[in-house]
Amino acid sequence: MAKVQAAKQILAVSENRVGMLADASAAISETGANIKAISAYAVENRAFFRILTSDNQKAKSALEAKGFEASEQDIVMLELPNRVGILKEAADKLKAAGINLTYIYGTTCAGSCDCLLIFASNDNAQAMQILKG
Repeated sequence: MAKVQAAKQILAVSENRVGMLADASAAISETGANIKAISAYAVENRAFFRILTSDNQKAKSALEAKGFEASEQDIVMLELPNRVGILKEAADKLKAAGINLTYIYGTTCAGSCDCLLIFASNDNAQAMQILKG
């Protein structure tokens, strides 16, 4: 059904001001790393970026050099075919196993390409086992 694997994402934190997405994406692009998925949000005066790249080490170093607080976090990377109901099937499996998601974000596309979902849970290893089966 799905390709699932453990991976790491960058959590970059900065002040919340105009242009922080531009600053973060510029820092990463200057390293030659590609952003595979990104989620960003602000809470009061702090901006939070969850970023999966083709080279997290380079991207993390570049973000830190630009003043971002950056760390790596364990995540589950799930590739699903682009079809109606596929997320429901995966979510039902996680629900039945009592897996509690901490957060989820992803990409989608038009056509036949796969969708990429990034998530963390109360038990990433068990979540991967369930989704592989």
